[in-house]
Amino acid sequence: MPSIALTLPGAAVPTDPPAQLLPRTAPRLLRLADGVLLGGLALITLAATAVLTVALYERFNAFSLAALVVWLLAMTLIARQAVAGRIDWRALFALVLLSLLMRWWSVQLTMEVELRVDPMNYTNLATAVLDGRGLIVDDVQYGRDLRAYFPPLYPLLLAGWWALFGVSAWATLAMNTLTDAIAAWALADTGRRLGNRAAGLLAGLAYFAWPAFALGAGLPQKEALTVLLGVLLLRGLVIWLNADAAGARRWRHGLWLGLWWGMLALTQAGLAVAPAFIALVLIWQRGFAATLRLGLTALPALLAVLLPWWLRNWLVFGAFVPLTTASGFMANSALVHIRAPFPPGIFDLPEPERSKVMGELARGILLGNPVCAAGEYARSMARGFAFEEASLARYRHTVPAISADNHARLEVMLQGSWATLLASATLATWARLRRGLTDPVALYTLALLAAIGLTNVWFEFGERHRLILTPFLLLLAAGFWTGWLKRKAQR
Repeated sequence: MPSIALTLPGAAVPTDPPAQLLPRTAPRLLRLADGVLLGGLALITLAATAVLTVALYERFNAFSLAALVVWLLAMTLIARQAVAGRIDWRALFALVLLSLLMRWWSVQLTMEVELRVDPMNYTNLATAVLDGRGLIVDDVQYGRDLRAYFPPLYPLLLAGWWALFGVSAWATLAMNTLTDAIAAWALADTGRRLGNRAAGLLAGLAYFAWPAFALGAGLPQKEALTVLLGVLLLRGLVIWLNADAAGARRWRHGLWLGLWWGMLALTQAGLAVAPAFIALVLIWQRGFAATLRLGLTALPALLAVLLPWWLRNWLVFGAFVPLTTASGFMANSALVHIRAPFPPGIFDLPEPERSKVMGELARGILLGNPVCAAGEYARSMARGFAFEEASLARYRHTVPAISADNHARLEVMLQGSWATLLASATLATWARLRRGLTDPVALYTLALLAAIGLTNVWFEFGERHRLILTPFLLLLAAGFWTGWLKRKAQR
């Protein structure tokens, strides 16, 4: 059968990461960590499966189910060929075509509609930059002349892209598709560096054709950039771990990690502390001295990225605004049904003061009614992890909103792919526990889950805030299925 150049040298396909990437001690703690991850993934899988079951029962759509089946068959074919060591060009073409069709559809859903919520705000921010007014936007909920409410990196990149290629949905699609393609390559390379080329290739191709990303690619939204930076951080960590295990002490690894970290903080402020949680895993893997050395080499690049934003905010507000002025608003919004109403005159205050007042009100509610607050957080987390509908939510907020028919055509495909990924990652974790193995990606996934859960107290939480977990779960799932196919072929 004809094949393209995506070949995997060597007949053997490792299914476990190199030993030097794992902690050298405390196997019981490793099993405990995997056990905690297994429990969390199992609960999320049950919730996502319940949502899928309801969708199939109450809003059954034959097209959506058929699209999901086609997507799963494509993933199965790619997995089998990856294990065999080469990808047939026709299979690759079919997968890329499937991804491009979903991306084309995402543009069609934005035609002749008025964008709302974040896609509207990022469009307005990028347009303001192009008009020479700088990063400034009005929001019907949070006030006029917002200058630091939204993180700056994505609207600046969007403005630069539009300056080169024009302001259009097709230009936005091209930018997001390129972003996803780079992330897919980085994910595949991460799998290779972890010792499993087949799993990396499968995860990368699955990422590029992931319905949740492909069906939102026509929208001006920061999620694609956020996830790309998460993947680049993961790849950088694996590169550093391999170099450190080999005795190399190259400062450039830390500089790259600092660059990705700073860019992530200026894209999704709620994930700014997530790398610090990963650092706790690195201390376990390589020790405190090596992790401290990495942090010190990352610091110059991190500061170089953040300092211009800090200086700009000081000049605009006369105050230190580290990331955004949204923290107070989001802390209040995270309380959902028990959040405080906007007090009179709040929009007459300077932007940082507005955020400070709202944050104080949110902390007062949290301290005064912690049980109800915990309930609101739990419901937000449950919904954010159970549903895979961030793209649909964007289209539901357009004017006019997405039609009921188009919504039904997409719902099962989105939810089914998410439930399948969760079930696969759960099986991967369970299989490793049975075999007494562990995986550094599983440790990072657990650290990210902890970071997302703890920062939810201070930021509004929705499904889009956990999308950064998707490539990590794809690596776990791909490792499981390629390993299973390999063992099956050897019997």
